[in-house]
Amino acid sequence: MTTKKPATGTGTFLGGFSYVRLGNGPKNLMILPGITLQNEPPSQLGAWTYRLGFGRFARDHTVYVVNRRRGMPPGYTTRDMAADYARVMEQELGSSHVMGFSTGGSIAQYVALDRPELVGNLVLVVTASRMSEVGRETCGRWSTLAREQRWRELRADMASATVTGETNKRLAGMFMKVFGGLVLGTPSDPSDFLTTLRADLGHDTTGRLPELSAPTLIVGGSEDPFFPEPLLRETAGKIPDAELRVYEGVGHGVPKERKRRYEDDAVAFLKARSGNRKGDDR
Repeated sequence: MTTKKPATGTGTFLGGFSYVRLGNGPKNLMILPGITLQNEPPSQLGAWTYRLGFGRFARDHTVYVVNRRRGMPPGYTTRDMAADYARVMEQELGSSHVMGFSTGGSIAQYVALDRPELVGNLVLVVTASRMSEVGRETCGRWSTLAREQRWRELRADMASATVTGETNKRLAGMFMKVFGGLVLGTPSDPSDFLTTLRADLGHDTTGRLPELSAPTLIVGGSEDPFFPEPLLRETAGKIPDAELRVYEGVGHGVPKERKRRYEDDAVAFLKARSGNRKGDDR
């Protein structure tokens, strides 16, 4: 008789990919989070944040929130990162549904394009085939702050970019200046963060999207400075089997500011598109 795993847990895949596991559902859902200041195993606070953020998906799935590997070499691309995730799936998880947020969504596109046999359904949240010019300028500013190790300013800038409205942006920035070290940590080495930013700037799957075979849900905000509505619509329009949800009046903070709504849409999509999809085989 097999022993059922605990409902939550943390660990490391293949010696370098830290993860948080949630739930014991019959289907795997691998979540690729957005950019982080360092690709280290999550603290207790970080693991709790993942449980709070993704717990609803654990009702029907075994959820693995898998971070990018530590020590990525300079010049690593989102496609290189996708190959890493494909190795994790091959050796640790098997075929799975995949959900990617922001940078994680960019990587998820390449996982589904290059290794379609591993991906069941695909959910892309606040991401598109490429980044806007405003987003590119923001990433350039973050690169400068990281190289100069101006962490308080960087954390504040990152926090303000993920909420909507000037008042909320000011409050988020102030909060992170005071408490950001506790919430996001202070990297001992910014190289992985800088490598991820450069990969974001080079990401462009526009020409390959017609090859994407996985049923895909794209969720974003009409005011997203990184992936605005025209880019979301362009991306969805190039994928053969895609559904699009654009929420009015919200930006890159959809996962927090429209949490209930995006969860409803993602859960409904995964249920409707499941059946015999690869992510259902465990």
